Amino acid sequence: MSDNAPAPAAEPEAPTVKTYTEDEVNALVGGLKTKVDELLSEKKTVAQKAKEAEQARIAAEQEAAKKAGELDKFEQSLRSGFEKEKGELSATLDALKSRVVGESKKAMLGQFMGSFVAPESVDVIAQLVKTEFDGTEVKTQFTDFAGNVITTDAAEFKKWMAKHPAISHLMKAETATGGGASGSKLTHGGAVGGNDVISNWASGLQARLKQK
Repeated sequence: MSDNAPAPAAEPEAPTVKTYTEDEVNALVGGLKTKVDELLSEKKTVAQKAKEAEQARIAAEQEAAKKAGELDKFEQSLRSGFEKEKGELSATLDALKSRVVGESKKAMLGQFMGSFVAPESVDVIAQLVKTEFDGTEVKTQFTDFAGNVITTDAAEFKKWMAKHPAISHLMKAETATGGGASGSKLTHGGAVGGNDVISNWASGLQARLKQK
């Protein structure tokens, strides 16, 4: 062999998957919870100030109209102004409610992130976490892939995931007790109740992670 032969190219190093420590996950969840509390407080403050301002405006205009003897005209003007302000306040409150619900869902998903081998795998359960307003408080429900409510308790939902034949395959060994607990691969018949799609998704995600 000639001494001038080119040396074989070095194989590129495979990128590592980003993992999070328990402290990092707790810090992330804590920050999201703080954001939710801030948004809830802002929503309540906006609603209270709007109510107080409306009451003060009505009282002042009623008094002025009575003194001027133009109550009918006042009532018509009042309705027009009230509907306009009501629409603006409703839009503001709806936007705040949407932000609160969104941040609440992010915080809840953050609690489960540390249970997965790859943190991005938590995206598979995003559709199973339902957050909405119940009065003035945010309510969270956890469902299966058919949309049936399983529980409202995060700990119970985590137990359900650990036993699910598709989701457990993505979870850390100390958490999973289903088909992924022993490292076994999912089969077409491993998922029940129409879970073939999610099983295929889980297998595909793991394959992509291994290629990175």
